[in-house]
Amino acid sequence: MEQSNRQLSSKHLPLIFFGGYAIIILAVIYFASTANINIEGNTENFTETFQVNIDETKKIQEEKAASSKPLWDIPNHIAATAMILASILDIVIILLWARNENKKREAQEAGVIPIKKRWTDSKWFWNIIAMGVVQPKEGRIRINWRNMLLAMALLTGVKFLVLDRL
Repeated sequence: MEQSNRQLSSKHLPLIFFGGYAIIILAVIYFASTANINIEGNTENFTETFQVNIDETKKIQEEKAASSKPLWDIPNHIAATAMILASILDIVIILLWARNENKKREAQEAGVIPIKKRWTDSKWFWNIIAMGVVQPKEGRIRINWRNMLLAMALLTGVKFLVLDRL
C-alpha cells in the first residue's frame, strides 16, 4: 500500500513542480505590475548623473581598447605546426580507439564479455562522429581510405582558411 502511494506521488511530482513554478512566476509578475513606485525629487539629477557615468564608462572602454594587446602573440608558423600536429594526433587517436574496439568486439564474439547494445552500433555514429574515416565492416572496425582522404582534404582546407585569418 505504501509503495503504491510513493509511485503515485512520484507521478505527480513534475506536475507539482511546474505548477508551483507557474504560481511563483505569476505572483512575481502580478506584484511587479501592481507595485506603486513613486519617484520623488528631481528626476533631472538622475538623468544627468546617469549620462555622466555612461560617458565615463565609454571613455574607460575606449582607453582599454586602444591599449589592449592579445594575451598570446603566437607566430603563424607555430600555429600552423600546432594545427598540423593536432590533425595527425586526431587520426592516431581514432586508429588506437578502433584497435581497442576491435579487441572488445572479438571478446564479445568469444563470449568473454556480454554483448550489449551500444550507441557505436549506429551508422550515424560512424558517419558523423568519426567522419566516416573508420567504419564497421565484417565485424571489425576498418579504415575507409576514400573518406580518410576526404577528411584530410577537409582538414587541410580548414587549416588554410584559419591561417588566412591569422
